[in-house]
Amino acid sequence: MDEGLTIMEMWSYVMRKKIVASIAFGLITILSFVFLVYIYNPSQLEYTAEFEYNWYGIEEQKYANGELFNYFDIISLENISEVQRSKEEYKNLSAKEIADGISIRYEKNTYFIVVQGKVFPNHLIAKDFIEDLIYLPYIKAENLEFNFKANLTGYERSRKVSSKLTYLNNQLNLILEGYWGMIRYFGDVHLEAESLSNQYRKAEVFAANDSLSEYEYLAYKNVYMTKEEYQTIVRESEALKTEQDLLRSRKAILLESLKSIYSNSNGNTYMDTSIANYLNSLHTIDERLMTIDKDLRFIEEASLGNYSPSESEAFLKELDAYKDSLEQLTEEYTQSVLTVLNQTSLLNIISIKGVGGISVYLAIPISILLGIISGITIGFLWGYIENYKRKSKTLL
Repeated sequence: MDEGLTIMEMWSYVMRKKIVASIAFGLITILSFVFLVYIYNPSQLEYTAEFEYNWYGIEEQKYANGELFNYFDIISLENISEVQRSKEEYKNLSAKEIADGISIRYEKNTYFIVVQGKVFPNHLIAKDFIEDLIYLPYIKAENLEFNFKANLTGYERSRKVSSKLTYLNNQLNLILEGYWGMIRYFGDVHLEAESLSNQYRKAEVFAANDSLSEYEYLAYKNVYMTKEEYQTIVRESEALKTEQDLLRSRKAILLESLKSIYSNSNGNTYMDTSIANYLNSLHTIDERLMTIDKDLRFIEEASLGNYSPSESEAFLKELDAYKDSLEQLTEEYTQSVLTVLNQTSLLNIISIKGVGGISVYLAIPISILLGIISGITIGFLWGYIENYKRKSKTLL
């Protein structure tokens, strides 16, 4: 390069090759922009998402139906694959690559997901994918299925009137306690037509106006039972009497042993423990003897001719009507539970942003600047080389 080359002379070389310089400027600008946005950025960028969940049971890491909620499952390969299959725009993504480059942490009721940017082709797809991934547990929390009819199923399958009454009582308590539990936790939530407290009072009125204790009294007093139950108790009568005799003998032996241990205990801790064990065994025997006595009296009443198949059948129809009313209350309770959970479940996505790369708005001026520098440099060198060759030929 000539020692006395001035800036104006250098610029003149560029202007002589302004077409070459312009082409170089355009190509380098485009290539720089593509490199920064599609090669450099993905290799440096990390996407971070910050979000919050809230639903009944999450304090205990559970869903409202009792199923365990493990927040690490949010970024499981199974969940990532489910999201990847959900939209056409995700079909070229690799669920395995995403799973290998993703992490999650939980701090002060807030969840944070970090995922490598290179697994996504652009920011929009990355943001949408992460958002869909976050939504999966929330969608599950809002679409839980509840089956509160286990006691009603037990009622249908039961062959004993006493068991049927127990199932009905358990179902009524489930509804009453369920409403009261929701009121204590959520407050008096307003449902579609009325409030939780109104639904609770409706169930209370039903329980008071049609008391199950009266059904239990009538069943025992009048020896109401199913045909299957009658046939069973006739067969079991002798077995119950045998069990009763054995338990009474066992009780007598325990009482004699207890007297002996008590008289020799003298405050000995080991002896005191043995006494407690004996007392527990006696209590268990007494409870069973009371049940057997009740069953035997019931059998005796039935065997004396007090059992009437037709009266029992009429009583069972009354129980069926009670069960039908309770089934309707159960349907209303189930709908109340779903409505309350939908109203109180929360997903708050605080932010999803890329960190560590160059934004498109910054990549554009950088690319233009690199294009200008490259265009000027290439134009100058091309012009200078041509000028040098021309001077060399002249000298020759």
